[in-house]
Amino acid sequence: MVMLSPTYLIDGDITDINLLALQDDGIRGLIFDLDSTLLAPRSGELTDEVAVWLAKARDMFKVAVVTNNKHDPYVEQAGRLLDMHCIGRAAKPSRRAFLEVLALFGLPAQQVAVIGDRPLTDVWGGQRAGMKTVLVWPLKTMNEPSWVTMFRKLERCFIRS
Repeated sequence: MVMLSPTYLIDGDITDINLLALQDDGIRGLIFDLDSTLLAPRSGELTDEVAVWLAKARDMFKVAVVTNNKHDPYVEQAGRLLDMHCIGRAAKPSRRAFLEVLALFGLPAQQVAVIGDRPLTDVWGGQRAGMKTVLVWPLKTMNEPSWVTMFRKLERCFIRS
């Protein structure tokens, strides 16, 4: 069984991440998961709280999105909305898209953190690429079905504390 240990385990969503702490830890680039981390799935809508947090992040770090989402028009729309490079069809936990972003950033893996809500895709993929990882809960504004919440809790059994 794969056991995962994110570098940072956040008991909240993306807006609860302390950007100064990441910067103080030598992070210079951030790679975000898209669905449930930045936007509610298939919504194409950015909440005001996430927009404010992202503006601060964009001022402090190089930023990009790596998503497993295969709907190309949606991924392109999200890239325009977020004003950042988005790579879809990433097949996380594959390293390919993460390494592509590293080349785009011109940074070593140790200076980049992957932020996402899924241990078996975001955390594992970031670790496989040699990056630091930040595991968050889905956006506070989302209302997921109870079976999805149960699956998320089960998935977190793979986290080593």
